[in-house]
Amino acid sequence: MDLTREGSPAKKAKRTCKYLDEWDWEFTFLKRSMKGHSYSFCKICSCDFSVSHGGRNDVRQHEQSAKHKRGLKAQKYAQEMSPFVARNTTEADKVINAEVKMAMLCAKNNVAFTFCDDFNKCVAEIFPDSAIARKYSAGKTKATQLIKGAIAAELDDELAKTCRSQPFSLMCDESNNRKTDKQFVILARLYDEATLQVTTRFMEMPVCNVGNAENLYEKLSEALRKRGIPWENLIAFNSDNASVMKGRHNSVISRLKTSQPHVQDLGCICHLVQLATGCGIKAAQVPVEDILVGIYTHFDKSAKRCEIYKEFVDFTDSDHLKLLRYCSTRWLSLLTCIQRVLNQWDALQAYFNSHEEVERSAKVRDLASHLRDPVVKTYFMFLSSALKPLSDFNIAFQSEGVQIHRLEEEMCRLIKRILGCLIPARAIVGGPLREVEYGEGHQLADEELFIGADTKAFMKSTALPVSAEKKIFQSVRRFYEAVLQKMFSSFPLDHPLLKDMKVLDPAARLNVTPGTVERLGALFPQLHLSEDRLREELIDYQVTDSKQLPQEDKIDRFWGLVGKDVRFSELPRLMKALLCIPHSNASSERVFSMVRKIVTENRMSLDNSTVCALLSCKINHSGPAHKYTPSKKVLKDAKSATNLYNRSVNAREPHE
Repeated sequence: MDLTREGSPAKKAKRTCKYLDEWDWEFTFLKRSMKGHSYSFCKICSCDFSVSHGGRNDVRQHEQSAKHKRGLKAQKYAQEMSPFVARNTTEADKVINAEVKMAMLCAKNNVAFTFCDDFNKCVAEIFPDSAIARKYSAGKTKATQLIKGAIAAELDDELAKTCRSQPFSLMCDESNNRKTDKQFVILARLYDEATLQVTTRFMEMPVCNVGNAENLYEKLSEALRKRGIPWENLIAFNSDNASVMKGRHNSVISRLKTSQPHVQDLGCICHLVQLATGCGIKAAQVPVEDILVGIYTHFDKSAKRCEIYKEFVDFTDSDHLKLLRYCSTRWLSLLTCIQRVLNQWDALQAYFNSHEEVERSAKVRDLASHLRDPVVKTYFMFLSSALKPLSDFNIAFQSEGVQIHRLEEEMCRLIKRILGCLIPARAIVGGPLREVEYGEGHQLADEELFIGADTKAFMKSTALPVSAEKKIFQSVRRFYEAVLQKMFSSFPLDHPLLKDMKVLDPAARLNVTPGTVERLGALFPQLHLSEDRLREELIDYQVTDSKQLPQEDKIDRFWGLVGKDVRFSELPRLMKALLCIPHSNASSERVFSMVRKIVTENRMSLDNSTVCALLSCKINHSGPAHKYTPSKKVLKDAKSATNLYNRSVNAREPHE
């Protein structure tokens, strides 16, 4: 036990309450105080008061105080001075408008904030005749605060307002690519009534170094709580297929369902296809990945080796193409890397077999051996054909556009295409897909297996031994079997939601039964749809002549225009909610690509809040920087953003 000098027990430190960001929307008269974390500032009374003792209760006590009530009464009857005072603020507004637009330009184009210091000094000389240029004053500190305190703040407020009033979905992913911190990106997918399109918006990217289910869920919950977004509006959740995200008992989704029991979870179909491809590669027992990585690392960062290799490229009359880096986490890199190596196979074979280190280096010796082996080349050629349907599927479902209504059909089509490479077509049709037998005894003969026309021609021209051909076909069978097994075990083929998603397609409207919309409505009770009204509107929609319906190819715009028809209210509301359900988690992966472009070697000092603000500008404002028009609120906040920042820095406590 700790004792004081008198020998008595030390007093336990008293916990104090701090200002919470969520109070900004809960109490409109309140904002953060510059005196410290334990104070609030009342905009009515123009005074700071402590919240250290009771937190929210201290705020409510102040709200009921006589001083606050007098201030409210005075504000109610006070007359604005603007009609009596004529002030010429045109030039000042133009200056702050220019500074805000320049800050947005930097955010959109990943321009370093240090550029703003130089531009600030040069702009008056570049435009000597401009009064705005002479008064322009936005260095790196001010530009940063314009983005964080004005532009990104308004974009975040707009997102929170939308999510508080309509259904939305969440997409999440975690990474540790930047510095040593692991970040947890949170995106919202929602229907934008202004553009009549489904859009993906950046919400937050908190640091979560301990990425267990409890911490990830708490970060997710905090992101919604501080924006005042109710769980009731959440309709779907999408993430990668890691157990920490999708586990049945101890995962983010299991905790999330305690807050919203009706949330739908489909997983990321692109990630599932990549996993199936990886299973096929491993089952074939050919070191494809090792060969690709070995070739790239041999030439990487060695200008001498690259220069020598160019001579072999010229000698073999190959194309001068850069060798690509294979990365197992990049969904589309395998096929492109294989095709690039095949394009330069002769040059690579000649280079490695004549390399001076072929006898001394085990790595070079292994690569030379693999490149000489016609079985390895045959398998590479097979993969260049077999991976195309998998790659095409992945490309289609990485799109930002609405694809959810095509997911079940395309999943089944992909599985049938892979089955058709291995078993007769008559065995595929006529019954449930899951009951198709594709194991030993049900497969095509070796000469009937799909391996690609180029592969067949190469095998004939090479005159491989019978044992080598047998080895190749065994690898081909193992590849197909492993891919199919993984697809059947992981694809959401039996998900009740996907079977009815064709209702979104206007071309299939006459095939939709009343039971379809009833089942969909039952899956989303949080929408509070009237079943009778929904049935009436469905019938009206189906019997309406197609020429009287919106002539729009994009499904999200189609349903937005249908919603403007006074005859329809419940049906478009359900359809817009379904449109927001993500078909993959590619958007989250793209955010990490953006982060790598923002946080370069020269910008490693950017803190996470600044990176989040930059991401908000890049993602939540869809147009180019020159089309961004600051609102009155942004211009107002911009005038005080830097001042508030400087005051907060000066008011920080010494230990902070």
